Amino acid sequence: MTDALVEDLRALARVPSAVPPGADTLLAPDHPIIANYLQAVRPRFAELAARVPGATPVDLPLGQFGIRICGRRPGPVLMLMAYLPTQHHNEMRDPWSGDLRVPPGGSEPAVYGQGVTQNKAHQAVLLELLRRLGAEGGIETGTLWLCLNSEGRSSHGCTNAILDALPTPPDLVVQLFCTDLVLTTGNRGRVDIHVELAGEATHSSSPPTAGRVIDAAADVVVALRELDREAARHTHPELGAERVVPYLVQYEPLAPHTLPHHARITVDRRLLPGTTPEAATTELATGLSRLLGENPGGCAMNVRQGVAMLPYELDAADRPVLAPLEAVIRERFGEVRHGVYPGTFDAGGPAARGIPAVMFGVPDSGGLLGDDYLALPALRDEADIVHDAVVRYLGTKERQPR
Repeated sequence: MTDALVEDLRALARVPSAVPPGADTLLAPDHPIIANYLQAVRPRFAELAARVPGATPVDLPLGQFGIRICGRRPGPVLMLMAYLPTQHHNEMRDPWSGDLRVPPGGSEPAVYGQGVTQNKAHQAVLLELLRRLGAEGGIETGTLWLCLNSEGRSSHGCTNAILDALPTPPDLVVQLFCTDLVLTTGNRGRVDIHVELAGEATHSSSPPTAGRVIDAAADVVVALRELDREAARHTHPELGAERVVPYLVQYEPLAPHTLPHHARITVDRRLLPGTTPEAATTELATGLSRLLGENPGGCAMNVRQGVAMLPYELDAADRPVLAPLEAVIRERFGEVRHGVYPGTFDAGGPAARGIPAVMFGVPDSGGLLGDDYLALPALRDEADIVHDAVVRYLGTKERQPR
């Protein structure tokens, strides 16, 4: 372990990477925020990769980036994935400071910066891995992929593009994310469902008797509560329940004293294995028509599917592939904490292609909107576990798997 790990994280923390506030939260891979961040951090990855025998920087589809490290002998293919866009801690007071200080109520120094737990700690861990593999002479067997994933649209699009470009699919994908050092083997899926209402725009002094979009939107939100209760009857012993939760309402036009002619309510529809995004969208449309009729409040209603991420549960037959990672975690902590991720993430993408995937990484120390910080012991835990797991899977010149 070197201080370079901490300094790498502090440097990454100073580079803006956050989705800007507002209704447009889906960033394409070529969005300037993502593209500029990748261009800022890519040279550091290339610099350290140049010191690792068998390592080659690789341009991946959709403007993404990876390092391929080939061993001296054939063997398994292991992929480690870190992500670029930062979505949370949106009200952090000084988001790009990279400060090192002890947080309130804490006892250990922590690195402060928006995205340090969601994204940047994992990128720093990959840099540390390259540093160590350079000192150890590379890997002995197989192939190691270190990928920087630009997914900012709540889809599997970027991961699928990466996997499409590989000559051989991975035997395991480890998605580095803030899981509180829990080895996460499942998550619910989600699909954005857009409920669109079209009515009549008038001056607010003369509201129409029908076609009042705001009133119709209120009726839809109330009806969604009933559909949420119905969806929640579908449960899974580990993953929890399906849900129907509106999280964004938009009106057009926004003009002085004007009733809008259009509304869009975006619904977060959580999915369990066995429920497809298409089926969930049809179910929501049917349910709203049943509760409100085809034209609620005299407004035309259209329900359409948006972006989706698939539910995931690691199959029992695939669990042996986790043994090297589990052994390293057990040696570090005395036990392996398995769990499921309470939100939705990218594991469903590889899983849909028959590739086992797990999530693992540091805790998310701050609140959803407040300060984001990471205590140094947790950063070192992840860095050591990732390195030692790679050695278990693939070996190095200096140390063979036990």
